[in-house]
Amino acid sequence: MTFMNQKHIPSLELCQELDRLCKENNITLPETEFYWKVGKASGHANLTTDKPDLENWTKTDDGFDWYHAPLVSEQGEWLKKTDWGVPYTSADWNMWEVRAPHHSGKQYIQGDTEANTRQKMINYLIAEGIITTL
Repeated sequence: MTFMNQKHIPSLELCQELDRLCKENNITLPETEFYWKVGKASGHANLTTDKPDLENWTKTDDGFDWYHAPLVSEQGEWLKKTDWGVPYTSADWNMWEVRAPHHSGKQYIQGDTEANTRQKMINYLIAEGIITTL
């Protein structure tokens, strides 16, 4: 069951990447309002406000894989703290510019929705080691 218009939530694939990157980089993800809940056997995914047992995240074997699914507003709070990714004003509302000290020139990240663009930006900043906490 989907509780809302999914354009406000990044795709399952980007959320899976976020969780993987955070785990690999020892970054604690803040609790989010929504989660992707994926059946281990069926692969069926749905958005839910149910919360997994975050204390025992890796020990939980309830037949589902859980992934944080941050709302656009939650992503905005994370990006506001970093000041490395900023909206780029253009005809493409869903383009973000990377502003980081070690980048020469400009790096742009774009997605098909605002949620996906923001998530690509967050994932990029984590993968490059530009941000180390959310």
